Amino acid sequence: MNTGYRTNNCGSLTKNDLKQNVILSGWIHAIRVKKNAIFLDLRDRYGLTQIVIKSDEPNFDNLKKMKVESVIQVTGQVVARQVANPKLTTGAIEVVAEKVKILSEAKALPFVINDSNNFTALEDLRLKYRYLDLRRKEMLQQLKFKHQFLNIIRNFLIAEGFLEVDTPVLTKSTPEGARDFLVPARIKKNAFYALPQSPQLYKQLLMISGIDKYYQIAKCFRDEDFRADRQPEFQQLDLEMAFVKQADVIELVEKLMTNLWKQLNLPDLVFPLPWLSYQEAIDLYGSDKPDLRCVCKIVNLPSTVKDLFLKGFWVNDKFTDATKKAILRIVEQHQGKNFLVYSRTKGRIIFSTNNKIILNETQLTTLGTTNAEKEKDLCYLTYESDNTGAMVLGAIRTFYCLDQERQAKHPDFLANINTYRLLWIVDWPMFEKIDNKISACHHPFTSPLLPEQVLDLKQKDFDQLLKIKASAYDLVLNGNEIAGGSVRIFDKQLQAKIFEILQLKPEIVKEQFGFFLDAFDYGVPPHAGIAFGIDRLLMILAKNNSIRDTIAFPKNSSGIDLLTNSPSAIDVKQLQVLGLKILNDKK
Repeated sequence: MNTGYRTNNCGSLTKNDLKQNVILSGWIHAIRVKKNAIFLDLRDRYGLTQIVIKSDEPNFDNLKKMKVESVIQVTGQVVARQVANPKLTTGAIEVVAEKVKILSEAKALPFVINDSNNFTALEDLRLKYRYLDLRRKEMLQQLKFKHQFLNIIRNFLIAEGFLEVDTPVLTKSTPEGARDFLVPARIKKNAFYALPQSPQLYKQLLMISGIDKYYQIAKCFRDEDFRADRQPEFQQLDLEMAFVKQADVIELVEKLMTNLWKQLNLPDLVFPLPWLSYQEAIDLYGSDKPDLRCVCKIVNLPSTVKDLFLKGFWVNDKFTDATKKAILRIVEQHQGKNFLVYSRTKGRIIFSTNNKIILNETQLTTLGTTNAEKEKDLCYLTYESDNTGAMVLGAIRTFYCLDQERQAKHPDFLANINTYRLLWIVDWPMFEKIDNKISACHHPFTSPLLPEQVLDLKQKDFDQLLKIKASAYDLVLNGNEIAGGSVRIFDKQLQAKIFEILQLKPEIVKEQFGFFLDAFDYGVPPHAGIAFGIDRLLMILAKNNSIRDTIAFPKNSSGIDLLTNSPSAIDVKQLQVLGLKILNDKK
């Protein structure tokens, strides 16, 4: 640590250093001016050291005017503190200053950064002055935790024989689900690069190149709607392996998770992790990313009406106006229609989203319950014929489990909220129907679970196509998707068939994926991979409310970088060089 400005850092001195002459440099964390002395806490990344400046210091009067967050250099001697501070690693000592040099003065701060217990600065203000926000102990801990997390991953993968390979950031625009961020190219008029949504095609090309095991902590860019666990740019752990099947990828990931949990001293996980098929997850929990801390399950209910299938769950709660409003929002968000709340004690339906109820109270009184449900009054139920009803119930189930007020009322609903519950979701649908057209549920390079089922089908074979399962898998943690991957197609004929089913015209396929498909002519190994959302996983492990606290310089909830005030206007001359001009919207 001995440099031109310091001999020690502010977190290293102990009683072993008594009577040592030292030089410390850092920020004034707090200052207390007395008549005959100045006491200040000097801070750097490594900790705090108390400094005592006595009144016989030649510059004492000027030093009394110093402000917090000014940068100073202190030369002095280490002495024992009369009253030790057990909260600090340096709490047994202090440094009596012989010389103090002000290196950089700070003006009045936009917010107080040294009061952890009462920190109330608005997020947008924190992001505007992010370099100040990062000085806070809590934010420094976030960055250190991320550093530790990434090092554990890197060390594990290196030991497993993976090569870290970086892939281009300026690449070709290809359809991957979200909108691309586009970059105009000066060297080719009317042409654009795209920022990668993921390194998907490159990592598959690396397998074709014979790399065998690849990983990358990749920057990814997606122009999509914002929410607490999304950012327009984020980090992704990308893995790809050759000559493997789905089970091999899952085995490796569970080994990685075991290592990660152990080194981060997190509560033990039980391996192997449970697996649920996509449809089982929907039927039991009403979600493709169920939170297994929520112990309540959706069950099939008996019905006296022919061809009417009921499903629901019971809870002992009062159906208040606030509950009704929350439930209505959930139903509307999921476009639910046939949804009811039945009260056992009142013997009637107390809420319905459909005025044309085809069930009456007499039929509902026959609803069976398990022993655990006999004391519960309300039954949330649906008679939707597809997955919509289950997903509405799943969202209400999560509402009951994670709403803090209801946690206190319904401890039987929620297992220990501080636990971590991981599971695999497998056997995803290969296709979905959107606007009367078949689309890929994942990306078009995902292999069907049984490839032979696809080869004889056409785009019009909706019913058969919607039954096809993909060799795809998601890793879910406490109700959040933290990783997703698939076995890739390595047969050119099968890949062409998938493009045909998706109604991608040959000329479009050649334009968008020609470079990739050309590689299929030169020997493609079977391969599979997975990608982790690093920032989302860190958000969960650090118990943050937002992904922004895991990123050093994030965008705000509207996608604006308040620190640099970007995106921002571009000089007309720059646009002219690129052959672009801004069209004003006159509407």
